[in-house]
Amino acid sequence: MYGDAFIMIIITNTNQRRGKRPATLLLLTSLLLSFIILISIPAAVDADPTKKKINRCPLRPSHTNNNIHRPPLILGHRGASFHIPEHTLQSYRLALELGADYIEPDLVATKDNVLIAVHDVDLNVTTNVHTYNNGEFGDRARQSEGNGNKWGYYVNDFTWIEIQQLRVKQRVTSGARYDGYDYLFQIPSFTQIVNLLHDWNTRELPLIGRPSKTGGVTGLYVELKKSYYFQQDGNISLADLFLDELAQHPKASELLFDHVTLCEGLRYDEYRVPPLVLQSFEGDVLEYLRNKFKERWMDFVEEDAILASGVVNVTGEEDDEVDHPWIPPLVLLVSESKCRQESFWFDVESLHVSGLGPNKNCLLPSSSAMESNDTVAIARAKHEAREWVAKAHSFRLAVHPYTIKLEKEAGGVPQLFSSAEEELRYYYCELKIDGIFSENIAIAQIVGAEGCDAEEAAPVVGEPTVCIKEERNLWLFGVAFLAIGAFLASIVSTYVTFYCKKETDTNRPLPLPEVDTSLELVPDEEDEII
Repeated sequence: MYGDAFIMIIITNTNQRRGKRPATLLLLTSLLLSFIILISIPAAVDADPTKKKINRCPLRPSHTNNNIHRPPLILGHRGASFHIPEHTLQSYRLALELGADYIEPDLVATKDNVLIAVHDVDLNVTTNVHTYNNGEFGDRARQSEGNGNKWGYYVNDFTWIEIQQLRVKQRVTSGARYDGYDYLFQIPSFTQIVNLLHDWNTRELPLIGRPSKTGGVTGLYVELKKSYYFQQDGNISLADLFLDELAQHPKASELLFDHVTLCEGLRYDEYRVPPLVLQSFEGDVLEYLRNKFKERWMDFVEEDAILASGVVNVTGEEDDEVDHPWIPPLVLLVSESKCRQESFWFDVESLHVSGLGPNKNCLLPSSSAMESNDTVAIARAKHEAREWVAKAHSFRLAVHPYTIKLEKEAGGVPQLFSSAEEELRYYYCELKIDGIFSENIAIAQIVGAEGCDAEEAAPVVGEPTVCIKEERNLWLFGVAFLAIGAFLASIVSTYVTFYCKKETDTNRPLPLPEVDTSLELVPDEEDEII
């Protein structure tokens, strides 16, 4: 249509041999045409019914519509558990102060259905339950079929009030960690953790200078711990309990779901991490959570956020989309034995997950290869690790291995590396992971900030502009089209000006011969007759 109009303009101006300034009219018309195309391109793209809404706060940085370098996410493993006993408010608080992108509570349930943060269902591993008040709870020790018939003080045999009497100690007792905080801090509830994070993000963090590109907030990376155990041993559904507590918490919507509207205001050079991520070793639990969030999403979101986002339901044709704004990213945790199974990737493909959390041994040479110093086996293992991460990325999955520890014992620094820093560089630079669980936040932050080359270490920040690169590129394309149109218009108008001038000169009538008025006119015979 635009091409036909352009041709008609040329013909009209060419035929105006007696008109005034045809070239000027042609130039103005061409510029107007280019401007119309400029403003119509973005509208045409936005009107495309097949275009899907972009998730601007994805778990993987490669999903973002920008080219900025985002350092790997730092996940505070049970808080800052190298410094302070794990799963305490003090440990989480220190992780926040050290700049973790997420704090990670492992949630379990008490006898009276209160969610608390403990890694092991046996309280004796990290608390003083055995010695408390001269053995007051000694009669609670028992075997549990759901936990492999092991003896222990099982958390679902204790009420929340009883849990509050206990104190937490350091898990690692090799001497590498400071034990001066042992038996000082309590086990927190999920509600207390949400309150801590909310106060940090809304009241304290705005008073602290942080890079604005990150969005300035810390997220919650929740693991529902051993759901199968609680279902079998106590007939408790951890997933339903979690959803109920989340729906009832007065700050949950503001803290964990307002990101949908906040993401709409991001510039193209900014990113924001999802405020809530759910992880589990059990794929069926993740699928159950996903379906429940689809059913109950209005329980977690305030009406203003719903209207602002424009999302009115989550059960339409895009039902299989992973990155729906009201469904938190789901991460499948992967044990060392699981990641090496032949059926692993088939199982992953059947799940609606946004990431994988592999045991770091999945990405390392075997202990036998290291002990025998088999260089061929070590090189092959590294190659397989790179392929493993690349495979996950091909499925659009984030990769967050666990766990970085400073000790050389107790599952700490692997034999392949001399230090935790060297280990981190291997994950960051060779494997290109997207985030890491670390018990020492500072080390992970320092190595991540260094980057893998000079460009990554000091990324160039663009000028503030529109929020996504796609829209920015459309306007750049339109401006380029306008410039090309003006250039073509100048060429055509020059040609038309020359052509019209030539036509005018060619068709100009010849001048009449001059008449000699001094001669006497003699009438001929025809004149005589008339």
